[in-house]
Amino acid sequence: MRLVLTENLTPQMTLARNVYKMGCVYLKAGQRNISKYRERLEDLGVDYVYIHDEASEGIDIPEVVSEETRHKCQDALRTTFSTLENNMPIDVNMFKGPVNTLMAEIMNNSEVQVSLTDISSMDEYTFGHSVSTAVYSLIIGQELKLPKEQLQELAMGAILHDVGKVRLDSRVLFKETKLTDSEFEQIRKHPEYSFEILKYCRNMSNDAKMISFTHHERLDGSGYPRHLKGNQLGLFSRIVAVADVYDALSTNRCYRKAWPVNKVVDFLTKIAGTELDNELVAALIKKVAIFPNGTEVKLSDGSYAIVVSQNEQMPFRPVVRVVRDKDMNAVHPYGIDLMRDLNITIVASQMELEMEEEEQKKIIV
Repeated sequence: MRLVLTENLTPQMTLARNVYKMGCVYLKAGQRNISKYRERLEDLGVDYVYIHDEASEGIDIPEVVSEETRHKCQDALRTTFSTLENNMPIDVNMFKGPVNTLMAEIMNNSEVQVSLTDISSMDEYTFGHSVSTAVYSLIIGQELKLPKEQLQELAMGAILHDVGKVRLDSRVLFKETKLTDSEFEQIRKHPEYSFEILKYCRNMSNDAKMISFTHHERLDGSGYPRHLKGNQLGLFSRIVAVADVYDALSTNRCYRKAWPVNKVVDFLTKIAGTELDNELVAALIKKVAIFPNGTEVKLSDGSYAIVVSQNEQMPFRPVVRVVRDKDMNAVHPYGIDLMRDLNITIVASQMELEMEEEEQKKIIV
């Protein structure tokens, strides 16, 4: 199995994981000749899909959270947003079951290097982001050895941290071009809206509710809406701030492409200790796959390879399978363990290669 750009699909490829739209399976895993759906997928804003082909045979991409659990969480969010749109009070109890399942799966898969790629349409972004933020928050909390009760509170607050976006103008929220100053000010109000919605909810701790209000605050006071800093920010808020930034940067948005994981890690490392909590950033980075299984990379000898598995102690040096030479010609696949062969390094991730290709196209045009 491997991850490919939708525009690069070929008739020989078979879909390896479901594609979702509005919580329903749009294309089911096992669909052959997936290339015939390319235009429809691109129209939905699905830029990547997981596929099976000869080059990726035998490559496993372990899931820290199952598709089923992820989409049960998204269904609960979808119901909540619909309830709020109809000006009705929400019931946070509906999240207890999905959140407990989320926690159990993360605990059972604690050895897995995390790589979340939600193959959903672009209009599902808010729901997917909220669930992924909860997952990353729980992973950080687990690394800190927080007790189960605190993990439950953390997950509940994280999954509902952006619920105030229901009050934003969707034309502004999903605008593909640069926001005006007044539009940006509208976006910056969503933490306050979120807290207003959650503050009277029963069965939710105050610490969990405060996540919604403070997840955009920063240690140095540069965040919003109140420019809180340092010890004015609780542990939960500091955890979700890290998780929120990581997922936001590593996911496609309506106004920009996702960053490669290695670039996101570099950015988080740069602002750790100033804007974000250094210990919490380190806890997350320790658990994410820098070069996820099933993604393509360029090696220092010019060849191209697919990542097969991780070396947890050396995350920048996974096991890879070379599939193309430096001239992009297919070769008989062979494996390299980059932890053992120290003469070869990864010089570019899949997304970096695609960014380079896009720039070349612009030059040619």
